[in-house]
Amino acid sequence: MSKNTLILIIVIPLLFLQALWIFMDAKKRGEKYYWAWGIFGLLNIPTSLIIYLFVTRYGYLKCHNCGKTVRNDYKFCPYCGTSLKKTCPKCGAEIKDDWKYCPECSTKLK
Repeated sequence: MSKNTLILIIVIPLLFLQALWIFMDAKKRGEKYYWAWGIFGLLNIPTSLIIYLFVTRYGYLKCHNCGKTVRNDYKFCPYCGTSLKKTCPKCGAEIKDDWKYCPECSTKLK
């Protein structure tokens, strides 16, 4: 068996496994063009996987109620309706967990 044949025997299954994993992950995350991500996964190892991970992991968070992945800019989970952002009880401004006062109305939070 030649060296080139051995390389192909190793690389081709890795490309298909990478493409399959990217396809399934993109579909699970609700990516609009999940099929295109799968095709992109066939291009090379590991560049396609690295690019996919960087592009899709940015700007998403998990709903603390149902565990689904949703976009970072959503205020409510589209799957279960749970509020994803904490808000000031007085004015409704978005607040962070460690803040002691609302930056909009100065209401004490904790």
